[in-house]
Amino acid sequence: MENTKNIITLLFWGCIILYFIYNKNKVYVRFSKKNKYYLYSIIMSAFYIIVYFSLGFYFGFAKSPYNHSISSVIKNIFIQIIPIIGIELARTIIIIRNKNNKKIIIFTTILLILLEINYKTVIDIFQDKEEFFKYNCQTLIPTIINGILYTYLTTKTLYPTSLIYRVNIELVTLLAPLLPNIDWFVSSSLKIIMPAIIYLVYKYKITKQRYNTRNNKRNILLYIITIIILILIISFMIGVFKYEPITILSNSMSPAITKGDVVIYKKLTTEEISQLPINTIIIYKAQDKNIMHRIVKKIENDGNTLFETKGDNNNKSDMELVKIDQIKGVYVCHIKYIGYPSVWLYYYFS
Repeated sequence: MENTKNIITLLFWGCIILYFIYNKNKVYVRFSKKNKYYLYSIIMSAFYIIVYFSLGFYFGFAKSPYNHSISSVIKNIFIQIIPIIGIELARTIIIIRNKNNKKIIIFTTILLILLEINYKTVIDIFQDKEEFFKYNCQTLIPTIINGILYTYLTTKTLYPTSLIYRVNIELVTLLAPLLPNIDWFVSSSLKIIMPAIIYLVYKYKITKQRYNTRNNKRNILLYIITIIILILIISFMIGVFKYEPITILSNSMSPAITKGDVVIYKKLTTEEISQLPINTIIIYKAQDKNIMHRIVKKIENDGNTLFETKGDNNNKSDMELVKIDQIKGVYVCHIKYIGYPSVWLYYYFS
């Protein structure tokens, strides 16, 4: 069944590619070797790849799910790359012929987004609220955002810069033996933030010619500041820095810290953790959950340091002692109420 689907997909997009090749003069698409947008696409795809693989040095790497035998590589390239080429050439043909018709451009964008959704996966996980939510964040929302970005690039640059960008990223993903072992949240954040950065870069380059030098300097400064802020926000959210946020899901530390607050904690080394004094508020991992409680007792057992913890609002200490390797960091500060959306989502999926 899957092979039949792949064959039909390849035949369909293959026909689109052949149509474009044999009718390129009729669809009015010019590929100027002097146009710098080619270079921008290569640079932006390289930037995405560098950021993506850099995360691997922080989160670790895992073996690629793709088989790297010669026959498998060729097969994967055909299955993954041909539809991308077909989609972007179809986008180019329709948009260039109807560049002044916003309704057709919007309709084309929606249609091409719908064609990229794996409906079998959607049906299979629809009943699982948590998996469906993760799929929306990691796949569906990025597909929509990228579809809008690709249409913007095609409309403004008048040739498939999006094609170069997409193929470069896809090829590296298919050919790399190791891929970053990042979770769904980090993956979703990268796939949502990166298109925003790419849009800002192209927006600046495209509008640069329309304004005088003074305005250009002002615009580029604004774009640089915006991009830096986006990068810092996503880096902070995924825990790249020494400080990281978490949302509090219970009232065990009330009244000082309550459900819905966002806590900023500081990561510590093993040596620093072993020297933590009593009354320190720590964040630790237990049964795949982040817990924030206070150290009430420190126990030395056969050379190992264990911590007895208790929530300020609880009557008894926690049943399990906390090991050093469970502790993620210590409480620094908190912001009231802004984590409530995360709380609602947590209880919705529980």
